[in-house]
Amino acid sequence: MTTALVRYEPPLGDTLFARRGLLLDLRRKLRALEDEYNAEAAALQQFERRYKPAVGARYDELERLRGKIDRAWDALRRGRAPQAESAPPEEPETDIFRPGGELRRLFRALARRIHPDLAVDDEDRVRRHEFMAEATLAYRANDARRLQWLLEHWEAQRSSISGNDPHALLSRTDRQIAWTRYRVREMHAAIGELHASSLAEIKREAEAARGMGRNLILELRKRVSSEIDAARRELERVRQALADLDPELLRMVEENQV
Repeated sequence: MTTALVRYEPPLGDTLFARRGLLLDLRRKLRALEDEYNAEAAALQQFERRYKPAVGARYDELERLRGKIDRAWDALRRGRAPQAESAPPEEPETDIFRPGGELRRLFRALARRIHPDLAVDDEDRVRRHEFMAEATLAYRANDARRLQWLLEHWEAQRSSISGNDPHALLSRTDRQIAWTRYRVREMHAAIGELHASSLAEIKREAEAARGMGRNLILELRKRVSSEIDAARRELERVRQALADLDPELLRMVEENQV
C-alpha cells in the first residue's frame, strides 16, 4: 500500500458546484465499496461457521500431533547420538524484533494532534473522529505505514478552515475530496485482502466443487481425518521407540520438557 499523500488538485476554473458533484460521486462509490466489503465479510463469517467445526478444528489437532511427532523424533535422535549434545550452543539472538514501539509512537503522536476534544466546530469534530477511527484501525492492524500516512496527511491539512466565503467553501470541499479518495483507496485494499485470504480461497473452491456436485468440506474432513489417523500411528511408533531407548526421556517429551 502506497504511503503517498492523497491530494486533490482541482482544474483551473473548476466551480464549487462541480467539486461538490465530484465529492458526491466519491461518497457514493465509498458507500458501495463499504457495502461490498460488509457483504463479503458476512459471507465469509457464515462460511467459517460451517467450515471451522467440520475441518478447522481437525487441522488444529493435526498440527498439534505433528508438533508432538517432531519433538519426539528430535528426542529420539538425541538419545541415540548423545555425542551430538557436545556441539557448541548457538549464539543467542541479540536483535530481536519487538513489534509495537514505533507503532505506539506514531499512534500517540497522531492521537495528540487529532483528538476530537481539540475540535473548533462540529465539522472539525467529525473530521477528527474519522481520522481517529482510521488511526485505531491501523494501530490494531499493526500497520505503521498507514499510521505514518495519516500523520503526514493531517500535518499537511491540519489547520481548520472557518468561514463561509467562496474560498473557505472550496478549500473544505477539496479537503473532503482528498479524504474520501483516501477512504476509497483503503476500501479497495481491504476488499483485496479479504479476497486473498486463505478462508476466501477455500470458500471459492467449495463453491466450485458444489457446482460439480461435490462437497468439498466433507472431502477435506475425510482427508484430514485420514492424516490424523496416520499421524497418531506415527506418534505411537516414535513413543514406543523412545520407551525402549529411555523411559525417562519419553516422560520428559510427554511433559514438553525437551
